[in-house]
Amino acid sequence: MKRFFSHFPVLVAVCLLPSCDLAKLSADGETAKLKEKVAQLEKEREEAALEAELEEARRQLAIALSALDEEASVEAGEPGEGGELDDDPNDLEEFVDIPRAIVVEEAPQDDTLLPSVEASVALEATVPAALLETGDHQIFFAELSRFGEWFETQDYGFVWQPMALGTNPAWRPYTRGRWVNSDQGWTWLSDEPFGWAVYHYGRWVLLAEHGWVWVPGDDWAPAWVSWRQNDDYLGWAPLPPETLYDEVYDYDPGIDLAYDVSPEYYNFVPVDHFYEPVHSHCVPRTTVVTIIISTRNVTRFSMRENHVHCGGPDFAWVNRHARRPARRCQIDMGMGHDHFARRHHHRLHEDRLHVFAPRVDAPWNAAVCPGRVARNLGRVEIVRAGNREIKRDLRHRYHEAAVRRQESAREALERPECQVALRNNQERRRNVAGSPKGSEDLVQDRKRRRARAEEGLRAATEAVAVAERRVEERKLQPEARVQAGRKIEQAKKELAVARESLDTRGAGRESRSGARGNPENLSDEARRTEMSRHRVMEAKQRALAEEKTADEKRRVLAEQKAAEAKRQEMARQQAVEAKQRALAEEKAMEARRVEIARKQAVEAKQRALAEEKAVEARRVEIARKQDVEAKQRALAEEKAVEARRVEIARKQDV
Repeated sequence: MKRFFSHFPVLVAVCLLPSCDLAKLSADGETAKLKEKVAQLEKEREEAALEAELEEARRQLAIALSALDEEASVEAGEPGEGGELDDDPNDLEEFVDIPRAIVVEEAPQDDTLLPSVEASVALEATVPAALLETGDHQIFFAELSRFGEWFETQDYGFVWQPMALGTNPAWRPYTRGRWVNSDQGWTWLSDEPFGWAVYHYGRWVLLAEHGWVWVPGDDWAPAWVSWRQNDDYLGWAPLPPETLYDEVYDYDPGIDLAYDVSPEYYNFVPVDHFYEPVHSHCVPRTTVVTIIISTRNVTRFSMRENHVHCGGPDFAWVNRHARRPARRCQIDMGMGHDHFARRHHHRLHEDRLHVFAPRVDAPWNAAVCPGRVARNLGRVEIVRAGNREIKRDLRHRYHEAAVRRQESAREALERPECQVALRNNQERRRNVAGSPKGSEDLVQDRKRRRARAEEGLRAATEAVAVAERRVEERKLQPEARVQAGRKIEQAKKELAVARESLDTRGAGRESRSGARGNPENLSDEARRTEMSRHRVMEAKQRALAEEKTADEKRRVLAEQKAAEAKRQEMARQQAVEAKQRALAEEKAMEARRVEIARKQAVEAKQRALAEEKAVEARRVEIARKQDVEAKQRALAEEKAVEARRVEIARKQDV
């Protein structure tokens, strides 16, 4: 029986090892399936990228057709796209897949409103001050267009780049201005006219091929930077866009490692010049890496009374080391017309800092876009540190928040109050379009419309050419290649129709100018104009039908990808659970083995102790018996001696 208990742990291990091997084999099988699914998703991603390029060509073509249609409507005396928004609930179908809105530029009186596609929503204001009431990113798109260009990226959506970067490649964010300490932490006072927006909202990111760009954001902060310091230098770096959609802004000194912030992002100044305008005191870029090695991160972001607090270097420590100590100021945030009028200049008066900080957190922000986009940069390469990417959980959290943002925009656009706002904006646009103009203005408008149509056709032609090159470069399946070829041919036909319509309209206008006053020529020209308008409408309808078909395909593809992602996540969870079960069983087996060994050791000790006690008891018993025997022998001897003594005495008496 004892031998059985001694071999019991070995028997348990022999029984459990096959189950562990099966769990590992199951996990390996799940890993292989996951790799196959990842390859399939990569293939679908390439097909989706091609579809996006074709969609861009269709969008540019639709813009050109819209401009042609607007021109035909004006010439025929029909109402243009400035009419009232229909109350038909079926029109809400246009909001599927997040329609993008087109906003006006800073000075609409000098620049005509850009034409919108039927699937777009015009969220715009006729004067800059009216942008204060929208509560969304329109104010960024309208204001910043005067100081730079907007680009579109696959990673971050619409991004803005200042013109200063074109004239000065060494330009960097957070270098034209100075630092003050306020009741909300370290606050950046910019000397640049666009500083009220790009240094207090959104985030900056450094692109490997295009330089610094700014990504719009919803929340205001004194500054969105990470801090480093040593005994001689203070440095700061813009936070990456992956921090845009965090529900709570709570960052600690580990932010550089978590988000893989590159040394290229940091600016350093000697601590004694920290309160001065920093541009002339920033250390050369060649010494930044040397300095950053000897510094430590002191970033401390937190939320206090629903405001973002930008913590960093200790205020008292900076005052002790700076040439001139500074006092802490109090921020006076405003969003009214008075603050709007002075938005380009900070105002620090008697320890009170007046800043323009409008609310721009409308739920439909993902549906708003600039009226003019320089070009689409596609997928961009980000300058990062040694890891080349941020932590996986942070990246996953950012993408999930971006998806929720898109869904919120879709839901917000369907609300009645948003519909009323859209209808009012359309009415204002119609009033602007219907205002009386002189003959010279009409000629200029016609030229601008034609230029926009030509630009749209040119952009559409380039987009089709890019899509055609991509089809040749990518390794698509034969069926997908044939389908892409058909789409490209259809786009080319629509381009040809639009180009013919534009040329016909230009020739007709020249003939009208030469035959003005001749009723027969005018009637012929009217018929030609009507025919041209019909051709444009047919081409536009074809483009819209194609676009709706593409939207439906994208929706189905998105659903398939979501289902596949869900299946993949379930498979991953099952693999993780299998590994966890195997690990738990292994730990349980090890615990049982340890417990059995412990019990055996205790039993051995107890047996040894019992044996030792038994030996000791036997030894004591033997000693006791020996003592008794010795006493008995001594008593017997004593009795014998006494008997002999008595016998001797008796003999003597006799």
